[in-house]
Amino acid sequence: MRKVAIVFLTFVIASLAVQIELHDGQVIETRIVKYEKTQVLTDINSIPRDEIKSMVFAQILPESTGVRKADQDIQRLLDMAQEEKRKYPEAKGIDLLFNLEVTLNDDGTRSYSYRLVYLILSEARKEVATFKASFLEGENEVNIIFGRVIKPSGRVIELDPSTIRIEKPPREDIVFFSKDKWVTFTLPEVEVGDIIEYSAENIYYNPWNKEVFHSNFYFQDEDPASYLKYVVKVPSEECIKHKDYNMPEGSDYGPIVEDIDGDKVFTWIAEDVKSYVLEPHSPPTGDFLPKVEVTNQPDWDEIFNWYAGFQKERMKVTPQIQALADSLSEGALTDQERLACIYHWIQQNIRYISIKGAVGSGVSGHPAQITLERGFGDCTDKSILFSTLLKAINIDAFPVYVGTNNLAPLLDPEIPSFYGNHCITEVFLPDTSFYLDATGAESGGYSRYPSFAETNHGVYAVNAQKRKVELVPIPSPGQELRHYHLDMEIDEEGVLTVNYQSFYNGNYETVLRYYWNYFTREEDRRLTFEKMIKHDLPDAELTDYDLVNVGDLDKQLSLKMSYRVPDFVKFVGPLAIINLPDVQSRFTFNEVALAERKFPLVYPSSEGIQHHINLKLPEDWKVDWLPGEMDLFSDELKYKASYTIEQDNLIRFEDDYARYTRLIESWRYEDYRKLLNTITNYHQKPILVLVGEK
Repeated sequence: MRKVAIVFLTFVIASLAVQIELHDGQVIETRIVKYEKTQVLTDINSIPRDEIKSMVFAQILPESTGVRKADQDIQRLLDMAQEEKRKYPEAKGIDLLFNLEVTLNDDGTRSYSYRLVYLILSEARKEVATFKASFLEGENEVNIIFGRVIKPSGRVIELDPSTIRIEKPPREDIVFFSKDKWVTFTLPEVEVGDIIEYSAENIYYNPWNKEVFHSNFYFQDEDPASYLKYVVKVPSEECIKHKDYNMPEGSDYGPIVEDIDGDKVFTWIAEDVKSYVLEPHSPPTGDFLPKVEVTNQPDWDEIFNWYAGFQKERMKVTPQIQALADSLSEGALTDQERLACIYHWIQQNIRYISIKGAVGSGVSGHPAQITLERGFGDCTDKSILFSTLLKAINIDAFPVYVGTNNLAPLLDPEIPSFYGNHCITEVFLPDTSFYLDATGAESGGYSRYPSFAETNHGVYAVNAQKRKVELVPIPSPGQELRHYHLDMEIDEEGVLTVNYQSFYNGNYETVLRYYWNYFTREEDRRLTFEKMIKHDLPDAELTDYDLVNVGDLDKQLSLKMSYRVPDFVKFVGPLAIINLPDVQSRFTFNEVALAERKFPLVYPSSEGIQHHINLKLPEDWKVDWLPGEMDLFSDELKYKASYTIEQDNLIRFEDDYARYTRLIESWRYEDYRKLLNTITNYHQKPILVLVGEK
């Protein structure tokens, strides 16, 4: 479903007449409507906005008729709706028309306007009748041009202007300070089968940076579309770069480039666009949908200068910051140790609160000293303070902007723009550089140095002060490793006794430590351990447990537990059938359930898993069959596994799973799926043992 409330793109209404009614009763008809600050320009005159009561858009009939009739436009839309319903009988809704226009003015102000005509074919799509667009006083304004509901009978219900509201957007699950507001309305009496139509404009009369212009548009959605039009209008002397992505083979959406009244106008048009079906574990839609990106920046210099100017002002080492940096790093012998001390302190002592407002806070944060005094800040604030504390101990570090891999499309460095939904830190030591994320918004501040949140892995980082744009490396599987060690023994009655210990690195350790510290009370921990072992072994009985270093961020987290499982072994005649606990469920890969994929399969990051398992059998039992060795590898992963028999009836199992990449292209998916299924099938094979007399 097209998210029309995101008003950063807009439209041209061609083939329509506009009837403007003023508050004094005067009615004006025009074929041209141009929004310019406080005025509406027509082909007749200029009208102050506050004098306009309403605007009605109607189809212009062929010149030979010499008439303009709104009901003709309604009938045309009703006919179109019937045709599109026949074409897409399973659709939940259809974009009959989505026209968008972006205008960059000579003075750097810009407007975003659009008209949506949408056919509602399910209860789920009735929400499209609710319009929401954000504005920030002093920066932009949102104007509703018109809205209406068209019933299948042809009856029209106009939007009542008195129902347009200004609201404060709700914030859930996070403390959030923001000055932005919503303009919102819901079209009345909407039912399945109705056509809804509305038009609005968003005018940025005070954009963050008037020199930088960027826009984009997606040519596919969860609903099919009959007609999509994207127009970008800029002054004729403006430098414009545009690039398209993922366009269907054989398509030609444009652009058509024209010179109109001293402006350059770029137009893209797509017709009869089928919907897409989102697949599980797909990347952000911007990475695979057809789209266009537009910028007026030939390179990153303007953005680097602007960002760096904000950051340098805010990274002042004050006496208080110097004293804190010295205190935190006291006793540390190396730069790595000093880094770790400050990294852990920032995460756990400066509370994450999202602060959005003017450009100084929204883009480049508050001064480090202010964030320290407040004890809270957003991701940019925390990165600035972290970088400044490191500067105080002579370690170079800089805030960098990233688009997290779970939400933002991957940046194309060829299209410079205001990029990113998050801010982290790049650190430079004499022989290396790397990234850290001191925010702790999703992890409670429990990333153990040098790990950092996996949502930053494999994305582009914009370092303004170093004047570079580069990919954040994906950690090696060893840096994201989970290691499981189990010492087990089976008695002659088939009872299994297990001593278990696990060790963690990377994001998995971060999430676990956050869970155990934040979501579980100490008195509930035993119950949590019991749930863990009973997930795969319902009859298991916990005998002991321990959390090692759960409260010490400087040391590796480890979980320990002991348990017994009655009737663990399945006896079939003289054979005992044994499946190793834990391992099989860990190597069940639900992400490859689909037989094929159209879009890439993505993970948050790399992954490493190792098992070391010792299984002691009764003396008079004899191993009859063990699974053989496994040694698999591909461009994406490798896996080795082996069983061995040692003296005293000891079976040893060891394996090493390493996945290096986080993205599996659709053309590689079939081979990758076979590889994972081979691993799963391997662990479904049991150990067979001949038992002595019972």
